[in-house]
Amino acid sequence: MNIVSLNAKVKHHLISYSFILPYMLFAVLFTFLPFFVIIVLSFYQGTLLDLSSLKFVGFANFAKVFSNASTYLSAFYNSLFYAAVIIPAGQITALVLAFLIRRKSKLNAFYETVFFSPIIISMTAAGVILAYVLAKTGPLNYLLSLAGFPEINWFGDPVMAKLGVGVLEIWKGATFYTFIYIAALRNIPADYLDAAKIDGANWWQEIWSISLPLIKNAILLGIVMTTIFMFQIYDSIYILTGGGPLRGSESVVFFIYRITLLDDQIGLGAAMSILFLIFILIVSLVQLKLLKSDTEY
Repeated sequence: MNIVSLNAKVKHHLISYSFILPYMLFAVLFTFLPFFVIIVLSFYQGTLLDLSSLKFVGFANFAKVFSNASTYLSAFYNSLFYAAVIIPAGQITALVLAFLIRRKSKLNAFYETVFFSPIIISMTAAGVILAYVLAKTGPLNYLLSLAGFPEINWFGDPVMAKLGVGVLEIWKGATFYTFIYIAALRNIPADYLDAAKIDGANWWQEIWSISLPLIKNAILLGIVMTTIFMFQIYDSIYILTGGGPLRGSESVVFFIYRITLLDDQIGLGAAMSILFLIFILIVSLVQLKLLKSDTEY
């Protein structure tokens, strides 16, 4: 390779990498560097207000997490509750909406705009709206009273508070996965669906035996992404319930926030973050192993 062609190749690569440089800088500063800092801090004890007080303690923070596991189980059970409720409810809702509007029509643009609108609304605005709707004197309880039903104290009972958070997450998140499933459904070859109709398949058989198996990888993507997001749930809890009542709705991430920033135990919070990251990684790998499909459209 002569010097001219080498210079041209280097110039080509420099131009190519210059386009991704802003993203790489952002990723290094706000993803990789904080992750490295969290790993380092997990081996220290001290306070955020005085970093000079940090003291190296080795694996003591990790040992403390396991020795006091019962203290953290409530938040862990809450996270499992969110995952168990929101993942199936959100994915089923997304699939139903996708099947309803998968056929191209003149009204598709309208439907897609309506379904996509919850994603555009910020979580803060959505949380304020839902908090007003679910309040004891809000519109929902007023309608229930008109129908003769007792009012529901959404934010005074731990289970109802968690369900309120679930409603917000499903409303905000389900439509995002709807568009993933619509794209997957529209990529299924029409010959497959036509052949099923010729063979006498009804609409349910066509959905269950043809469409769903062919978009299995898209469903896997939705389930894995929802699992990761639901175990990391924080902002909707902060806006709606603040972790209450009696910490009955706080997730593991909210618990880590409280330990790290409110109780000022930075090392313990960092250790819990790493252990929880490992747990989410294991769950995601198991899902990928169990649900992976070799057929995709």
